[in-house]
This record gives sequence, C-alpha cells and structure tokens, in this order.
Amino acid sequence: MGPSPVSSPSKEPGVTLDQLDQLEEIILQGLRLPLTGMLLVDEEETLEALSRIRESFPPLFQQAQTLIEQRQDYLKQARSQGASLIQEAKDKGEQLIQQAIQESERRAKQVMAEAVAQRDVLLDKTRQAIARKEQGLQKNFAQAEQQFAARRSQLEQEYITRKDQQNRHLEQQRLQALQELERINQEKLKLKELTRREAEDIRQEMRTLCQKAHAHCEELTRQAAVTRQEADHYARQVLDELNGKLQDLQQMVGAQRQEWQGSHTRDQTTSTPQRRTAPQGTAATT
Repeated sequence: MGPSPVSSPSKEPGVTLDQLDQLEEIILQGLRLPLTGMLLVDEEETLEALSRIRESFPPLFQQAQTLIEQRQDYLKQARSQGASLIQEAKDKGEQLIQQAIQESERRAKQVMAEAVAQRDVLLDKTRQAIARKEQGLQKNFAQAEQQFAARRSQLEQEYITRKDQQNRHLEQQRLQALQELERINQEKLKLKELTRREAEDIRQEMRTLCQKAHAHCEELTRQAAVTRQEADHYARQVLDELNGKLQDLQQMVGAQRQEWQGSHTRDQTTSTPQRRTAPQGTAATT
C-alpha cells in the first residue's frame, strides 16, 4: 500500500527537492551554443525528470487547497467581525458626535452669555474711561490754549525786538557798505589814474625802444652791405688769382705737350732704319 495522506507531506518535499536538483544537473550538463543564449539538453532525461516532479505534486496541492479553504474561512470570519466592528464604531462615533455637538452648543451658549456680560462690563468701563479722558483732554486743551496765547504774545514781542535790532544792524551794515563802496570808488579812481600813467610810461618806453631798434637795424643793414662789398671784392681777387694760376698751368701743360710730341717724333724716326737693316744682316750670316 502507498503512504497515507498524513505521512506523505513530511516525505514529499524532500523528494521534490531532489528531483529539482536532478533537473538542474541535467540543464547544467547541456551543451551551450556559442554566441547565443541557447542550451542543448537531453530531451528524454528532461521529460522524465519533469514527469517525476509532476507525479510528486498532487499531495502538496491537496494540502495547499486545504490551507486555502481555511484561509477563506478565516477571511470570511474576519470580514464579518470587521463589518460588525465598523458598524459599532460608526454607531459609537455618531453618538459621540451628537454628544460633542450638544456639549459644544451648550458651551457656546455659555461662552456667548459670558462674552455678552464681559462685553457690557467692558463697555461701561470704556465709556467711563473715555469720559474721564475727555475731561482731562478738555482741561489740557484749555491749559494749552492759555500757554499758546502767552507764548504767542511772548514770541510777537521777541519778533518785534529782534526785528528792530535787525533793522538797526542792517542800517549800520548799509552805511558801512556805502562807506566801503565810496572808499573802493576812490581807490578805483586812483588805480585808474595810476594805470593811465603807467600805460603812458610804457608807451613812451615802447617808442624809445622802437627808435633804438630801428637805428640798430639800420646800423646792421649798413654793416651787412659793407661786409657784402668786402666779400665780393675778396671773391673777385681770389677768382683773378685762380684764373692767373690756371692760365700759367695751361701754358705749362701746352709746353710739356709740345716737348713730348717732339721727342716722340724723334724716337719714331730713329727706330725705323734699324728695323729695316736687321733682316739683311741675318741673311748674310746664313
């Protein structure tokens, strides 16, 4: 007889793992094709290993199915309990919300009543403070008006006094300015007269300088004319001397040329007979 369903789950996982190891060994022993990701394995051995693995699965599937059914039951129970808990929570939440709303409304009414009471008290206190403040401001305003009137009269008196002082000071300054202006005009006239005299002296000096310069220019012109005449005379003397020396040199060259031509003619006349008798003497000797 085969193993019972109770004992089979403890043995089947080890058998399945061994069979998976055998299948892995078959794949690893396969021939790998170069330059590709493909592998050649023994088809018969591979199919046989897969068959053995497939035969070992049913008990495990049955156990897994049982577990799945138990899981479904647990889920149904959990959903049922969750729904009841959610409903209870909703009911409790609604009750709490209603209680909170009622408590909030009660508390809001109480707070509003307290706020109205405090508002009335604060309004009374504020009105009293404003009345006291208005009385104090009116009193201060009256005092300020009195002080302002006194200060105004004092400032007006000071303004009149300072205005008189400024007017007297300005009058003194105006008189001083007029005196200073008169003094400046007098100095201006003196300076103008002095400037006119200096200008007249400068004009006189300029005329004297011009006359001296003109006389000096005439003297220089006369000296330049005399120097030019002397230079021309000296140049003519030098040219006359050079011309005389040149003529003497030409005469000497002409005489030497004639003498040289005469000596050259005599030499030619003397050398001609000797050239003619030389061949005759040579023939006689032969």
